[in-house]
Amino acid sequence: MTQSKKSPAKGAKSPTTAQPAQPTEASPTRMILIAMAVTLVCYLGALKCGFVNWDDDATILNNPTLAKIDAQHLAAIFDIRQGSAQLGNYNPLAIFSFFIEKAVAGSFNATLVHFDNILLHALVVMLVMRVLIAMGFGMGGAFVGGLFFGIHPMRVESVAWATERKDVLFGLFFFAALWYYMRWVQTDKAKQRYFWLAVGMALLSCLSKVQAVTLPLSMLLMDYWLRRPVSIRTALLEKWPFWALSLVFGLINVYTLGLQGAVNPAAVQFSLADRLCIGAYSMGVYLYKAILPYPMLPLYTYPTPLPVWIYAAPLLFIGFALAIWQLYRRDMRIWVFGLLFFFVNVVFLLQILTAGQGFLADRFTYVPYFGLFAIVACHYDFYEKRQTNTTNLRMAVLVIGLLYAAATYLQIGIWQNSETLWTRVIQYAPDKSGLPYWYRGQYYRSLQQFEPAMNDYQNALRIEPQNPELLNSRGKTYFDMAMSGKFPKEKSGEFLQNALQDYNKSLALADRLSPAIHGAMLINRGAALGTINQLEAAEQDFNQGLQLDPQNKMGYLNRAMLHLKMRQPTKTLEDYNRYLELDPGNKKIQADREKLRQSLSEIPR
Repeated sequence: MTQSKKSPAKGAKSPTTAQPAQPTEASPTRMILIAMAVTLVCYLGALKCGFVNWDDDATILNNPTLAKIDAQHLAAIFDIRQGSAQLGNYNPLAIFSFFIEKAVAGSFNATLVHFDNILLHALVVMLVMRVLIAMGFGMGGAFVGGLFFGIHPMRVESVAWATERKDVLFGLFFFAALWYYMRWVQTDKAKQRYFWLAVGMALLSCLSKVQAVTLPLSMLLMDYWLRRPVSIRTALLEKWPFWALSLVFGLINVYTLGLQGAVNPAAVQFSLADRLCIGAYSMGVYLYKAILPYPMLPLYTYPTPLPVWIYAAPLLFIGFALAIWQLYRRDMRIWVFGLLFFFVNVVFLLQILTAGQGFLADRFTYVPYFGLFAIVACHYDFYEKRQTNTTNLRMAVLVIGLLYAAATYLQIGIWQNSETLWTRVIQYAPDKSGLPYWYRGQYYRSLQQFEPAMNDYQNALRIEPQNPELLNSRGKTYFDMAMSGKFPKEKSGEFLQNALQDYNKSLALADRLSPAIHGAMLINRGAALGTINQLEAAEQDFNQGLQLDPQNKMGYLNRAMLHLKMRQPTKTLEDYNRYLELDPGNKKIQADREKLRQSLSEIPR
């Protein structure tokens, strides 16, 4: 590969000031394949993971745009008002990949989804190594940097969580765009072809996850590394398509966040100053976890009240900024590049705008850590070239790699199912939040394991007694117990009354909730009222609930059952039709609708 004429001079005495020599000692293809193979082996355990009840249901299993494989639903995936943005994020390419998997397998297959996540991650490792080679690192440094990127335990959340397909997909196109951009900068041949290939990859990356909007900033840092002169032309004019994509997709995601109300209510209590401190603390945590990835949790709940060290975190940020300035003045280029690459790719994920349920997330480091691994690659390359005996250096890499691989293997086990996922959070922080008890209780309820489900709801309500969604979920558990047939009749009646009490309490607190959640609560109470033959009150709840959330398919199904009970077959048929618009593949409801149509046709006119 031809090096840029403006790249750093060779022969420098420090790895922090210049690019290492171009690699000639090993076949890049062979070393890349080895790194990919090792990464694949480390993640084979993810093939045993199923879907979890944390976003997998809304993103994949119950996503209305994935209900049927046809052109109409395919178009809806890319509509910012519909399913690809139902959690406040516009990531249609990731949703489209699930669409393809369902079309191939006929239904959602957890093994296929996780296999594709692992494969995509291995391809990201390939591109990370290609970028490191294009930066001028030797094959040894590129191999170590790429391998550590692939097997680091902080990658697990992005790979083993089905919903985080968007991470590995956006990372794939992000590094592809960066690589093509470097090819465009470094070669005199077919410049425009490489440039527009980079633009195409940038578009695909933005369609995968909004985090890709940092790409032009990353390109500016690559210019700094390659010693390209900084000017209005190089910084803005030549990169205008990338800036335009970042602006457009940034605005789209601001819109979808507002549309779906995807802001964490737990963080609203914190002032802007508090959130800036939380962001500075989060950045420090991500930095130290690059070296010592512990603890790793699926959810890091907001600490309340905020501990004193979070208020001291801005001092860490000031120190970080001063260190970069000193490194810049001394032309310690790899450190400046690596630390700033980390910063610009993580700064928008520090929860300062309060989006998300936790203040930290391992997945947020997926692309940012490239900057830190580039530092590792550079130093490994430097010392490997200057030591006659590299046994100790390679042994150190082997030991660290084995430790990372073992931690990755253990972390994958946490994502096996919803029980293992939330049990891990509860074990680490049993009294910080009711959320993990709530989610684990939902999992137990789905298996009709009512006793552990009820215990979890009681623990959750002990921590958050005025949480309307928790009260609603406990009410649903009481309702399911009443309808399960596992308890005596008098006990079932008691459960129904308990369910109604919880529903009433939750609805009294529901004003601050989104229309969809408020609507679901009304529909739940309507089902309980219909069961005890308060038919008019039940119909009123169904009507109000569906007015708040017209996409709630269970609302139409429950109202259909109510209208059938009220001997209103025409209204029942209308509700069947509305339900099947949202779930067109439900063969049982199709059969019930056909029977009802036949019975209506036999009624004398």
